[in-house]
Amino acid sequence: MNHTISTTNDELLSALDSYDDFTIIEGFMERYSVSREEAEEILQETKKWLWLASENIKEKKGFRLFIDNSLIIIDEMWHNFILHTRSYQKFCNEKLNLFVHHEPTPASEKIRGFDSEEEKNKFQKVQQEKLSEQLSYIYDKLGAETVSKWYEEFPEKFSEEKIQALKR
Repeated sequence: MNHTISTTNDELLSALDSYDDFTIIEGFMERYSVSREEAEEILQETKKWLWLASENIKEKKGFRLFIDNSLIIIDEMWHNFILHTRSYQKFCNEKLNLFVHHEPTPASEKIRGFDSEEEKNKFQKVQQEKLSEQLSYIYDKLGAETVSKWYEEFPEKFSEEKIQALKR
């Protein structure tokens, strides 16, 4: 059964809104040279990611969502959000009805040196299948606009190199 949200992204963001946003945005702007508008947008997208992760857990999908290079800016905001522990816990409890833990990507899932071309190809195929599954899930739950923002706009605007340059 497809559990696609019946609300728009705007309605979802309104439901995920919290009074602590100002503090979280200020904290992010202390760490990164971004405008308030950019920080607000990144926080909104991070909340959508957290909602999506909570849905994935609740639905007991057979796969785990992951942060790849396209989503690094969301991960940076997530780290910032977690630093505000009380706000993060309250958000998870009140808005998601469960605590979304942040776990690093296991070494076995990271690109590394391979003993053979066959081993490398097998690893890349598995990673591509995981990404395809994740993109489909994002599309089903949040729509094409979110997929485009997370996998086209954000990687262009907030590449790893650009994020490093934005650090204060």
